[in-house]
Amino acid sequence: MDAGYAWGIGQPPDPAAARAADADADGLTPEQLPEVRELTAQGWQLAPDVPMLVFLPAVWPPQLRTWVPDRASRYETWTELDPKTYEVLRAQTVRSSWESRNEVENDKDALLADAGITGRPRGRLWLLKPPPGFASVDDFLAELGRRADAAGIGWACSPEYVRLTRNVLREVTA
Repeated sequence: MDAGYAWGIGQPPDPAAARAADADADGLTPEQLPEVRELTAQGWQLAPDVPMLVFLPAVWPPQLRTWVPDRASRYETWTELDPKTYEVLRAQTVRSSWESRNEVENDKDALLADAGITGRPRGRLWLLKPPPGFASVDDFLAELGRRADAAGIGWACSPEYVRLTRNVLREVTA
């Protein structure tokens, strides 16, 4: 893929991270972190944590993105299903192990590599502001989805979808 992306490697963390550095983050999800709560109160939104959009911070305009170190806990829900009825017999939510989290990070890097993007810095929670003309990041993504459908581009972390996202962002922020 052409160089239409940048992870902001030299971009320092948002100052909110320093203000919350002494706050205990044990057991908190990303949304519960004090620094994230401060930033969301200022109009920032956590970048969607879905595989098909893992590239989003790399193509998002630098003036509309920020990040904080990822101090959050992650959780997994384990379920046991009845083999005949598929009813949930038991469910247990547990904190994700570091091995499990690393596996997820490796999967994200593999998706990005397939889309032609490399060099993603790990350990960051990305926060985005919507581009001009959109009330939220979700509103922008809905418009992006309409354009992808019209262009026959599948909603996946693919070179075509990344390129479309980058081009639409350039168009609406020009």
